[in-house]
Amino acid sequence: MAIVVVGGGAIGLQVAGRLTLAGTEPTALLARPASVQALSGAPLRIGFPDGVREVRLAAAATPGELPAACQRPALAILCVKGYDTPGAIQTLRDLTPQRVLSLQNGIGNEERLVEVFGLTRVIAGAITTSVEIPGPTEIVITKLGGVGLAPMDPATDLAHWLAAFRAADFPTRTYADPHALKWSKALLNMLGNALAAILDMPVEQIYANDRLIDVDLRAVREALAVMSSMGARPVNLPGYPAATIVWLARLLPGAALRPLMRRLVGQGRGGKDPSLLRDLRAGRKRSEGEFLYGAVAAEAAARGVPAPVNATLWRILDGIVRGEIPWDEYRGRPERLLAEVRR
Repeated sequence: MAIVVVGGGAIGLQVAGRLTLAGTEPTALLARPASVQALSGAPLRIGFPDGVREVRLAAAATPGELPAACQRPALAILCVKGYDTPGAIQTLRDLTPQRVLSLQNGIGNEERLVEVFGLTRVIAGAITTSVEIPGPTEIVITKLGGVGLAPMDPATDLAHWLAAFRAADFPTRTYADPHALKWSKALLNMLGNALAAILDMPVEQIYANDRLIDVDLRAVREALAVMSSMGARPVNLPGYPAATIVWLARLLPGAALRPLMRRLVGQGRGGKDPSLLRDLRAGRKRSEGEFLYGAVAAEAAARGVPAPVNATLWRILDGIVRGEIPWDEYRGRPERLLAEVRR
């Protein structure tokens, strides 16, 4: 029952490393040539909260270079960014796994995979660990979380993969509704993310501003309205109580909710910048905001649900990423952004 992890970023390295440490399944990593070369010369160092462990990874740049035990694996775990999914699909075709599990952030990746591989071969997933990558052969787990799994086909038996992740010390749960799982994770990924990227400000500073907190909450409430139209309800994820946060957001008045959001979001990252801001600073020409705010806005439009805040945030962020909107129009200028949202 071999496993191949596709994608050598922080999450892919963590998943491949911890599954290899567990030793219950033959595991290999498909990554870019530079990562493969680095891993061929040194073990992967994984910094856990209680210490560092080293593990030698079987890594390859193409499916044909994988160890024989990992050819035609039982499971491929996709750990690439959403905008890299189309390119990864050809790799998965060459790999011919029995099942494909997406641990990607955002909405819509599983649906793309189902179009190619069919409903019965695709598993939706969410991972809630927070990981830094100081170097090509080193990762640091900054926040322990877990893994959620949900079959796209309700008849799919996930017991074996549930046990595999638990053997690797991931707190793991299964869920009946893949949309509830992925949208609940997206709600958490949205908090503070686009605002920090557009304004080029740390989340702690964003969440010191009541009006910016309210913008985030409006975006989340729009996403919840779309979920409701789909018949999906938020669920608590391992290490992230998404449903509880939503319940509090609906119950508490703004004056009581904002201090809570400051603690949960503004102080919950431990100084780590959100992903959309890191990508923008790195000069990437695509943004995973497409699979968060953009996906919410698109699904809302298709269902006739108003989502003006998500549409506005994605329009501005996408314009900055593409170079069509000068970033300096918004950097450190919350009033400028608030004016656009009010419009």
